[in-house]
Amino acid sequence: MKTHTTNYGELKGITSSSHYASGALKSCMLNQKNSLPTPIGELIPQYSPAQFGERQKKHRSSIDFFENGQIKSAALDKQTLLKTPIGEVAAELVTFYKDGSINRVFPLNGLIDGFWSEANEREMADALHLNLSVGQVNAKIISLHFYPSGALKSLTLWPGEAMELETPLGPIVCRTGLALYEDGTLRSVEPASPVEVPTPVGLIKAYDPEIIGMHADQNSLQFSSTGQLSAITTIHTGIHVVGPDGKETDIEPYEAPSYIDPEQLRTVPMKLSFTPERVQIEARQSYDYSLSQYQFAQFKHTRVVKAVCAGCPGDESCCQNGGEGVSDCGGCGGCG
Repeated sequence: MKTHTTNYGELKGITSSSHYASGALKSCMLNQKNSLPTPIGELIPQYSPAQFGERQKKHRSSIDFFENGQIKSAALDKQTLLKTPIGEVAAELVTFYKDGSINRVFPLNGLIDGFWSEANEREMADALHLNLSVGQVNAKIISLHFYPSGALKSLTLWPGEAMELETPLGPIVCRTGLALYEDGTLRSVEPASPVEVPTPVGLIKAYDPEIIGMHADQNSLQFSSTGQLSAITTIHTGIHVVGPDGKETDIEPYEAPSYIDPEQLRTVPMKLSFTPERVQIEARQSYDYSLSQYQFAQFKHTRVVKAVCAGCPGDESCCQNGGEGVSDCGGCGGCG
């Protein structure tokens, strides 16, 4: 076992490590208790292995450093109350920016595998209570993401959680989470169910059943810093376009093999992005139209989406686990 002097004191019990070309410590695993004083509280990096039958933590280094010696991330030995810009938050994993400001906070850091499910991990989560400019949050969260200034950048919810938010389009019940601009105005949200909203090309149902990953930085409804709709994702609405020469084009979401079962089909969402003068559409191919020179109408994309699990709790109610699904169509991703 080795020791190493850091900006936070001497690290003891290093069992393995990696270094930058300069020789600076990059990451290490520990088997002894170390206490690292930081502005957000005392950090004790993971050092004690899980006993047989206990919940496992994700396999990662105990602590990572930037080359300047600042902590990049720390997997904590036990859930610890940290002083974040929005108050104290219990965390098992925390990451930082190079200047030492807090980046992301994860209340839990359990290993999801055949012995420990997403539903098991979610049961351990406590609800977080926040009063934001866009509404109240009272839900279980996966992570918080901050700007270097300390302003909240995004908040990611556990599947099955929802919250009602004030948006430039009115109140919308949302899942997955939210993203904010640095001044606190809303940047994007993911509707909990398909919601029809006005756009520069008419009424479109916003919903994306394929929201995946560990953050909610981008969602189906995206807004500019001034509150204008800048992008929308849909699986339910097609667009009929008529050009100045009379040429007609139908653009809509399309079907492709499912991620879950290649023999089944899934609907691939269509995304529309807006500027004051134009609309860009990403479907089976890309399109770019002038809003003033083309005419637009909407039609319903009739395929019913099934077997998409984003947004379901991941327990026995999931359509992929033998349950009846969590939406009216018998799936877990929303219906037409």
